[in-house]
Amino acid sequence: MTSGISTAFRNLICVYSKKHMNDDPELVDMKRKANTRSLKEMATMLRSGGQLIWIAPSGGRDRPNPSTGEWFPAPFDASSVDNMRRLVEHSGAPGHIYPMSLLCYDIMPPPPQVEKEIGEKRLVGFHGTGLSIAPEINFSDVTADCESPNEAKEAYSQALYKSVNEQYEILNSAIKHRRGVEASTSRVSLSQPWN
Repeated sequence: MTSGISTAFRNLICVYSKKHMNDDPELVDMKRKANTRSLKEMATMLRSGGQLIWIAPSGGRDRPNPSTGEWFPAPFDASSVDNMRRLVEHSGAPGHIYPMSLLCYDIMPPPPQVEKEIGEKRLVGFHGTGLSIAPEINFSDVTADCESPNEAKEAYSQALYKSVNEQYEILNSAIKHRRGVEASTSRVSLSQPWN
């Protein structure tokens, strides 16, 4: 574990983003080896079955829209999505990929703009959160009309991203705009287990 925040949880896996891979030339080899170990650990977890693995395929943190100030999920890196899909497919155990949105940025928001330096200042706050999991999105269904592997990779990544954004907008309406479960739609149904 290399993240001070994830160490306490012990079951979080760190993957260095491409954006910060070359920040310190002396650490590049260590970061690549750590990423390889992380992928091997995920593959082992998937082979054992019965695991819930959440990945953030944007390669970075979500940021607010500069003109509206509204937060939105950062665009997905299609290669990251495809790597996870291939890990699931080749695990030997049944695997499923579900788009999931988690709205919790007010608890510990990143700075509004992307920082090149590691160690950005973070303030912890108290705020509501929302979690939404959509139905599984099947790779074969989404990519049936694609003519190349790259086109299929992009189409699948975009289908997942579209679903995550749809859920995120509903969560944002429910929490930030205080609509609660009334923000539900025919495709995203919210519930609150307590009053």
